[in-house]
This record gives sequence, C-alpha cells and structure tokens, in this order.
Amino acid sequence: MPTQPRPRRALDLISPRAHAITDIICFPIMLGLAAWAARRSKRAAAIILANTLGEGFMMSITRFEAGLFPLVSFRTHARVGQVGGPLWLALGALTPRVPQPERTVLIILGLLPTVLNHLSDTSAQDEPAA
Repeated sequence: MPTQPRPRRALDLISPRAHAITDIICFPIMLGLAAWAARRSKRAAAIILANTLGEGFMMSITRFEAGLFPLVSFRTHARVGQVGGPLWLALGALTPRVPQPERTVLIILGLLPTVLNHLSDTSAQDEPAA
C-alpha cells in the first residue's frame, strides 16, 4: 500500500531542488574555508574539512539533482542534517584553542545546515531510485 505524503508544515519554505542547489554551492565554499582556516588553526581546518566531506558524501547519495549515487531519500538527507548540524555547532563552539575568526566560521557552519534542514520541505512522497 503506498504511503501518503505528510502534510506540509508552515515552515516548509525550501524546496528539495533549492536545497540541492544550496548544497552544490556550499561544497566548494566549505573546501575553501578549510584551506583558509588551515593557515592559523589545524583543529578548525580539520573540523571544517570533516564537515565538508560529510556534506559532500550525503549530497552525493541523496535522490536529488546533486546525487551521483541515489541511495537515500531527501527526507533522510534532511534528518541526517538535523542531527549533524548541532554536532558541528557543538564542535565549533567547544573545541579549545581555536582562534575567534575560525570559531565564528565553525559556528556558522553548524548553524547553516541546522536551519536549512529544518526549513526544507520533506513532505513530498519519496520516489524510487533511478
């Protein structure tokens, strides 16, 4: 029996397509931020790079435009981001001996996926993998 899509919430403001485009744009920016942070803080650079690789991996296995290997639904992608965002936020805020500019970037990189994933519309019924 096919499952019914859940009703849209008032905060479902970002379509899966817009979310995918945001992910595509942010990936090279995050790589650049990791290179920038590496000059002053190897810790910050390592956290940014780990975050970037995690985002890139999830982007590549999600069933949307950016997905190279469509293995997981967009809903799963958003749920992983809702868990990962606060994790990166906590790492950015609590890692000792990180200079303030790099700490600010780490906190922003934790906040952005949290907000993006909470505002993304995951109500659409999942489509089978191509």
